[in-house]
Amino acid sequence: MKKSLFHIALTIVLLLSIQSLKAQQFNALWATGSAIPNGPQQLTRRPDGQYRFAGVLMQGELKVMTTEYYQEGVTQFLKPQLIDSYLINNGLNYVLTTDASQPGWVVSFKEDTYRFLVDPSNRIIRGELMLPWNELFVAGSAFPGGSNNIEWDRNAMSPFIRDHNNPYVFTWIGELGVYEDVVEPGRFKLEGQMTWGPREMHPFTQDEDILVASQMRQGGDDTKWHVSQKGNYIITVDLFNETIHAELIASAREEENNSIDLPIQRNEISKQTFYDLCGRRISTPKQGIILYRQTDGTIRKVMKR
Repeated sequence: MKKSLFHIALTIVLLLSIQSLKAQQFNALWATGSAIPNGPQQLTRRPDGQYRFAGVLMQGELKVMTTEYYQEGVTQFLKPQLIDSYLINNGLNYVLTTDASQPGWVVSFKEDTYRFLVDPSNRIIRGELMLPWNELFVAGSAFPGGSNNIEWDRNAMSPFIRDHNNPYVFTWIGELGVYEDVVEPGRFKLEGQMTWGPREMHPFTQDEDILVASQMRQGGDDTKWHVSQKGNYIITVDLFNETIHAELIASAREEENNSIDLPIQRNEISKQTFYDLCGRRISTPKQGIILYRQTDGTIRKVMKR
């Protein structure tokens, strides 16, 4: 009887250990090592529990650890399971160690656009060099003409405008809302080409309100954002950092009433970018309601008299 109880207890411990391995959790993660140019950098935690790094790396060694600075006996390192593991990979396993002398991940050359993901559920680190996309589109039923009552129209996708100073940043200006006689009313996602895939951006959860959205992901489940208020929007997307920000310029009822007068000096025109309310870029501001992107990247709706 005692032997049977021992076996049962041992089985429970093993099952809990296996479950712990599968559902590994961290409070936070940092990247450090000779490949990090300015000291330890904290990784961004995504809503799905993965951790993301995006930035500059030098040639050298990169280590991922569980504390900002090394604490003997406390800090754990996500050590590659295989020796000479390169950070750019399609997914390599890591193991945990408290031994700071163990090797990290190999960074072969300096580049500004490294990205890597830590997947604690599968104990994998996956890295890449991010290249800019040439184009980006809004696809779905949340804008006029984007779909009918059967399907979304891929030929009616609405294009973003790429930032002239940062090729990873795109801005879309236009009307969003929930319309009748369309499939999936008020929903949309982002496409990196004027067709369905392979490059798509999604929210982490289905029907996330675009006005509260901040992070997004490439690929995965075909989830969509949802529009809670009809009106003119500005959506700014940073593909490199996988962030999204939407601002409701004016609701349908406020379209003509929430403008402000803003004097625009002649010598400032060359430093700013102007758009009409349909999102078309204009070379110089004209009388009436316009949108303008300031030098700090923010966009305002103004009345030019």
